[in-house]
Order: sequence, then structure tokens, then C-alpha cells
Amino acid sequence: MSPRPEQPELVRAAAELVPLVVESADDIERSGRLPASIVEKLSATGLYHLFLPASAGGPEADPLSGMLAIETLARADASVAWCAHVSSANAWLLATLAPETVAEMASTAGTAGTAGGAAWRMSGSARPRGRARRVAGGFRVSGQWDFASNCLHAHWYSGTCMTEERDRPTRARTLIFPMSEATIIETWQVTGMRGTGSHDVAVADIFVPEERVSAGRHLALQHGRLYQPRLTMVVNWALTAAVALGVARGALDAFAELAQDTTAGETEIPLRQRAEVQRAVGRAEALLGAARSYCLHSVRDVWEAAEPGDSHEGRGGEELDRLVLDARLAITHAMHTAVEVVDLLFHAGGTRSIFHRHHLERRFRDAHVALRHGAGSASHFEAGGRIALGLPAAAPFW
Repeated sequence: MSPRPEQPELVRAAAELVPLVVESADDIERSGRLPASIVEKLSATGLYHLFLPASAGGPEADPLSGMLAIETLARADASVAWCAHVSSANAWLLATLAPETVAEMASTAGTAGTAGGAAWRMSGSARPRGRARRVAGGFRVSGQWDFASNCLHAHWYSGTCMTEERDRPTRARTLIFPMSEATIIETWQVTGMRGTGSHDVAVADIFVPEERVSAGRHLALQHGRLYQPRLTMVVNWALTAAVALGVARGALDAFAELAQDTTAGETEIPLRQRAEVQRAVGRAEALLGAARSYCLHSVRDVWEAAEPGDSHEGRGGEELDRLVLDARLAITHAMHTAVEVVDLLFHAGGTRSIFHRHHLERRFRDAHVALRHGAGSASHFEAGGRIALGLPAAAPFW
């Protein structure tokens, strides 16, 4: 049984959006972007900014609610879920700005205007592909960031830059600027996740005020567990794992439909009545169920251990360290297992798996592309293994 989300209304909102997502999936694949109808609903329901602070009018969703909502969307279409997950993770960064700055951003043209408040549609990159030079009142910024998922629909971009400041060492900082000041360079001609529109975003010598530079002092003022630094990678990458888990479940759905009456090879026996196919599906169900359970329960355990209102650290200590280890390993394991599940089904379907009309091949492509995200890097297994062996992780946020 899955742990219960604290905000089931978000999961219901995702489920209510599924019929429209399914109806639009082929168009999303062809056009390389989400239709306006889905973008508006993601904004209005809060699914586009799950991790926006409550103080800014956001859901400030617990990670389980966020995971189950994103997983629900991904079961229908990976690109929709990916855009919602990326926008929500970047909305988390708004907690690192002063509340009055966020309020001012919310009132600007293009951001305001949904029934649920500000339409926080975000894109961004933690890769320091920009240069920021200190000037009076802020920075002059130039750079080009790749893999800018959701940039076609975003109002704001959070770009990580190497800063140049007098009498200070160069360091990476995240600066947030309007997409209206950026140029989208169309580079996203790829195998899977085509609808995410993950093109390059470039800016040339734009001014970003000091107020829109991410700062830990503002994060420290947030009282919710969601913004505890110890949980940063767990809560944000939990959504990444949710996309992978949803894609794998969608693959099982697609395979069940494909196997209903389809035959393969020279036999007239339907796929679903063949022992080797049944074995593959049974193994896929077991693999996915185990990985999903590990992921959901370990994220829940971290969330419950990091109690709010205690110097922003929760119970902390060795207990939280152990739980963070489990959650980080579970997230990466879920992403790798999702690919294993989809591969099993793809091969079990034989030549039928390669046809667009069966929708299994799309899940195959999407799962493999999703695994390229940093959350899926095998280096996390190494860091977790070092900790389990009593060695330093030699990696951040462990």
C-alpha cells in the first residue's frame, strides 16, 4: 500500500487531467510542446508549481503528494509530467528569494492571471553555464543553458552562473530572469521526451537585480520541512523518480492492450497466453512494485523525520543521515528499474513493440531519455555505497 499523501487534492487534480493528456499525447509528440489547454490547467491546479512556498500562495506540497501527482501524469504522458516536475522543482527556488521579491514577480505581466493566483511557469538549469558580472544593484548576465525543459511555456528562468565579484572568489549562484529577456535556441531533436521542448536558453548581457539572486538567508526564513537544506535533493529528485515510475506503469498499460489480441511470429496464440510473455509481465510488475514501494516509503520516512520548527534541522543526526541515504538510493534505483521494466516489455512484445500505434515504443524512448537526468546517474550508487561502508560520500547533499 502506498503511503498516504497529505494533499490528496493535488493527486485528484492530476487524475482529472489525464483524459485530456491522453487525448493530446500524439500532438505533444509531433509538435514538441504542450497544448495551451494543458498548460493552463497545470497552472490553475498548482501542478506547475508544486513546491512554491505557501507564503507566496503556492501549494508547498509534501513530496509524497507531489510524487503521486507527477506519477499520475507520467502514466498518461511523460512530457507533460516532466514539464510539471521541472517547473515545480524550479519553483522551489523561489523560497530562496525575499517574499516581497516573489510578490513583485507574481504581479508582472505574463505571470498573473489564473484562478489559482500567479501562473508560476518555470524553467531552469543548475549547470553553471552563465557568467554574471557584478554591477551596481545586481549583475550583468550572459550565458547559454542546455536541457531547458519547459522553456517554451515558462515565464521565468533560473540560470546558474559563475559570478565575478570584486574581492570575492568566483562561485556558482542562481539568478532568476524573465523568459521574455531570453532567446530560445531550438536544439531539442531527440529520441524521447520530445514534448518537453528542452531547447537551449541564451541571454546576452541582461541585467538581473540583486533581489532575484538565490540566497540561503531567505531559505533559512522558511519554516516548512520542504525547504530544509538537508532534504533538498530528496524532495526535488523524488519528482524525477515519479516521472520514471509513471512511464513504467504506462508501459505496462500499453503492453496489456497490445497483448490482448496480438500474435507474434508464426504462432496464432495471442501474446497474453504465451508463458514467456506472462513471465516477463509478472517480473515487470514485481520489479516496478518493489522499486516504487522503496521509493515512496523512503521519501516518506525522510519527510517524517525532518520535523518542522526545530532550527530548520528536524531530528537530524545519524537517523536523518541514514534515511537520506535510503531515499537517495531509492530515487536512483527507481529510475533504473523503470528502464528495466520497459525493456522487458519491449522485448516481450516482439516486432509489435516498434509500432507507434501501440504506444509502447514511446514509453521505451521516454524512459531511456529520462534516465539521462542527473538523478539517474550511477554515481549515486557509488556515493551510497561509500556511506554504507563507513566512508565519506564525496558528493553533495548526502
